[in-house]
Amino acid sequence: MPSLRALMFLTLALATSAAPCATRPAATGTTASAPQQPAALEAIAAVRTDANRDTVPDRRHQWVHVRGTVNIPSGALRSQGLYVFVQDATGGIALYNRSSTVPLSEGDIVEAWGRVELYRGAPQLEDARIQVVARGPSAAPLAIGASLASDPAYQGRLVRTQGRVDTLSLDNFGLMHLTGDDGARLTLFIPEPVVSRFDWKHFPQGTRVRATGVMSIHKPRWPYNEGYQLIVYRPADLQVLQPPPPAWHRWLLGAIAAGGGVFGLGLLGLYVMRERQRARRNELQTLSALSAALATADLGEQQLARRTCEILTTYRITEAAIAQIYDAEGCLRQVAVATADPSLEPALHDAGPLCPPDPGGETHGRQIEARVAATGLGLMAIYPLPASAGTIGFLIALSPRRRQPSRMQERTLLAAVKLLAMALEKARIQSRAREEQRELQQLVITDELTQLCNRRFLEEYLSVQIPLALRRGRGLSFVALDIDHFKHVNDTYGHAVGDRVIAGVADLMRAASRSADLPVRLGGEEFLFVVAEGDVDGAMAFAERLRQAIAGHRFALEGIEDGLRVTVSIGVAVFGLHGEDADTLLRAADEALYRSKRGGRDRVALSDRLAGMRDLASPGVDPGGVTPAP
Repeated sequence: MPSLRALMFLTLALATSAAPCATRPAATGTTASAPQQPAALEAIAAVRTDANRDTVPDRRHQWVHVRGTVNIPSGALRSQGLYVFVQDATGGIALYNRSSTVPLSEGDIVEAWGRVELYRGAPQLEDARIQVVARGPSAAPLAIGASLASDPAYQGRLVRTQGRVDTLSLDNFGLMHLTGDDGARLTLFIPEPVVSRFDWKHFPQGTRVRATGVMSIHKPRWPYNEGYQLIVYRPADLQVLQPPPPAWHRWLLGAIAAGGGVFGLGLLGLYVMRERQRARRNELQTLSALSAALATADLGEQQLARRTCEILTTYRITEAAIAQIYDAEGCLRQVAVATADPSLEPALHDAGPLCPPDPGGETHGRQIEARVAATGLGLMAIYPLPASAGTIGFLIALSPRRRQPSRMQERTLLAAVKLLAMALEKARIQSRAREEQRELQQLVITDELTQLCNRRFLEEYLSVQIPLALRRGRGLSFVALDIDHFKHVNDTYGHAVGDRVIAGVADLMRAASRSADLPVRLGGEEFLFVVAEGDVDGAMAFAERLRQAIAGHRFALEGIEDGLRVTVSIGVAVFGLHGEDADTLLRAADEALYRSKRGGRDRVALSDRLAGMRDLASPGVDPGGVTPAP
């Protein structure tokens, strides 16, 4: 047991000594370089906001500007660079800069400009740029019970609590475990630069103490819901309130502990059994989390892969995981990465896609192994993701050193591979089905020749727009148009040329339409424009512009020198003036269209269904309606 405790102390010492510089890099594609001008000052609580309660700040990777009072000065947490804590009236946060050497003291009021990040669960501003703006009194500590240490409201703030010493361990840093007066347990952390300044002989087990320091969190993996620590950096902030029991009490306890050692071997066997049960329970929890996460509807491939990697690393099945999936071109692309150890992240960057396609995946598998070897990480395992049409991608498990996965890890990884592969194939099938449904819907409502909406869609559209116009009392005009002497075009040049002319007129209508307008092909050479225009003059002006655009256009057609020109006759009906239902307005626009025909074609006419309305037909051209371009 002493050797096990020494190993634990060594592990904690290495983790803590690396803490100030082992920050988590920003996610690819989200972190930008610092803006040239600092943002407006914000309250610290605002930059620490966690609306979805996933223990990760919502503002992560963003650059922010805060002001606060220094409550742990420079040099207390690390000897080089900058690592301090500041607080304002709303909360506290750490400021970190690997290369900065700004000397700060308690009570300094500073403005800090940095990027919101997370280290071991503790929010901090990375690459912090600091300016001392004033000098004030040191922050007053808040008296709290040990049970409140996990409340996010106290994170980063100066607090005071009290309790009895349970255990004390010293290495390069110090860890003192307390049982608070409220029965909750709390860990005091004494940083390496100041641990030698404390007189530890005054704090044997059972001593009742009062501790003043800054609440923080140091948790090796997500979710960061435990591992809370009170950072104490001055000997004066750790005061003895009551000495421990007399020595004979401790001797008696020692004798009892020595007697308990008789049961050590039996307890060791029990411990091994419990560890096996714990590993099995962890395996079942991992598989349960994977099943729940991958069963969520409408998740994309990247989301499915990311959830799988995060769950595998969260439950410590592997230290790092990468998911790579084949895209539509057959190239293997990295779509998700997760790690329980931030120090591994620099080696997990995306090295780019693997092309050309490799149907069996064997070549790409060897290339992945070579890439992992180049990073210096150990490859625990690489698993193809099987699908009905072949390999869909790979799931890669990594470790700081090369080692084989345990039986439990291998079982869990193989199960994760099967679950992820099925979820990815299902997502692709659903995506193809949705795309085919969209294409089918488009075919149903779209005219094949012109790609304009057809009569079926017009009916659905008007069933919505007419009630809206009734509520507004205005807002729609119907512009019906027909290509003049189109039969002559077909008889003279053939139906193929006629189709080209119809498609060309549709293109001109599309170019003339606005986002709120709807051009429709009713059939043959007949078209309709539903225009978002409730004014008669506006509707007539729109129709006239459309008539001129078509009349002035040369349709470049094979076998017709200098192209072909056609004209259109147009009829206009306005909602509210000529009717208030779709059928009436369509008849009014159609009647006005035939009045244009009778009036000589190549003109615009307004419906005269109402008494007193006159024909506002525009000047026409040659009644022949079709003239070769000069």
